[in-house]
Amino acid sequence: MRITNMHKMRVWDLPTRLFHWTLFALIPLLFMTAYAGRMDTHAAIGQAVLVLVMFRLAWGFCGSQTARFIDFVKGPSAIRSYLATGQSETLGHNPLGAAMVLALLATILVQALSGLFSSDGIGFDGPFAHLTSSVASDAVTRLHVALAYLLAGLVVIHVVAVLLHWKLHGENLIVPMFSGKKWVQAGASEPRFTHTVAAFAIFVTTAVLLFIARKTL
Repeated sequence: MRITNMHKMRVWDLPTRLFHWTLFALIPLLFMTAYAGRMDTHAAIGQAVLVLVMFRLAWGFCGSQTARFIDFVKGPSAIRSYLATGQSETLGHNPLGAAMVLALLATILVQALSGLFSSDGIGFDGPFAHLTSSVASDAVTRLHVALAYLLAGLVVIHVVAVLLHWKLHGENLIVPMFSGKKWVQAGASEPRFTHTVAAFAIFVTTAVLLFIARKTL
């Protein structure tokens, strides 16, 4: 990537970066614990992932500018324009990245929710499995397993796309997700940031709500 007439600017807030890398670490652990038969650990990690995703959904509406869905989700026309020109109007996710974010969040959300109602029929039941019939629980469990393969495919596509973008466009998208800063065109307006305290409050509230639901349902 040419950096003439460009400078580094903070575009990613700390909550968004922590969400990204925490999820990046937990997803492989979900697969490893499932294959190892460590279902109690798998369930605990899955519920942590659910809290993360619910937080990210809320942060997508009230978080910092580059984290908000309205800022980076632009629709099919923006994707076509990006494919044709290689230029993105947003400082954060480009249109293709936005589509992947939505696909991953939707898949992980349904995957995590289905895990709450799943049962292996042997000795493990999700915390809400007792709320459904055995037939419904079996169907949800099959969905949970099928979505695991979809999720694995999306993760691979995401990683490959980031590496291809780096190779073809010379833009490293990995380092900015650590540092929060990326190269942008000179004169670009700095995005608006929501205070990290708000993110902490949303995260804690989400975790407490899930805990209460587990204890009362």
